[in-house]
Amino acid sequence: MRPDILIPVIALAASPVMAQEPCGDMPAETTEIAEARLIIEYNHTDGDIGVHGYGDDDGWSELCLFDPSGALVLHVAPRAQLGELGLGSFFFESREPPEEVWDYAALKAAFPEGDYPVRAKLHDGTGRRGIARFTTLVPQPPVITAPALVEDEDEEAPIVPLADLEVTWEPVTASLDDRTPEITGYELIVTDEEYEDPDGFSKPELEVHLGPAATGFTVPAAFLRPDTLYEVEVLALEASGNQTIALGFFATDN
Repeated sequence: MRPDILIPVIALAASPVMAQEPCGDMPAETTEIAEARLIIEYNHTDGDIGVHGYGDDDGWSELCLFDPSGALVLHVAPRAQLGELGLGSFFFESREPPEEVWDYAALKAAFPEGDYPVRAKLHDGTGRRGIARFTTLVPQPPVITAPALVEDEDEEAPIVPLADLEVTWEPVTASLDDRTPEITGYELIVTDEEYEDPDGFSKPELEVHLGPAATGFTVPAAFLRPDTLYEVEVLALEASGNQTIALGFFATDN
């Protein structure tokens, strides 16, 4: 494994020089952080895998994440006016190199399973502690059975009717390493690939969370436009938060 593809440390700070060790002056008395997560997302169709993280509390000014050995893997420290205001929540995604240079085995070797401690200091000087529990149990990808799809948006996409379009998939019963996942649900995302809004968030997207027994969903005809390319994604969601994506493209008829 080449060292340039490893993702061992993420550090975010406006100032290039830290006056002290990251999170080195945390208050002695702390309470539980509101939320801390560290998960794996595997995109089977695109052939990439990475780590996602999320943290949340009431206006913190510094946050650190450590791996099970105690090594610092993430330090977030806003500065100047943003530091005084404090952050309420944040989300990050690691880089996701193609599988030929960074695959599931490489991720498992770099990110051991276990408890990843979180320490944070709030804008008022109070402290927070928590644990992001991390596992490498990743679901196998859902197999989308309908509609007919292509995996590349530049290919000629199959044409589907606007009415009664049902997206269906097979239930996921295994993980990438042959363990038995606890599937807590599925997520369906249908996105209009031709709508343009480069600086905003108005791109039409249908996102539905369904229970673990779901194997299909009918897309409302009112959501779809005629003669338009759409991306459909089905995500298998595991109890750990880890998730696996299968996707493809279709086009609507006139």
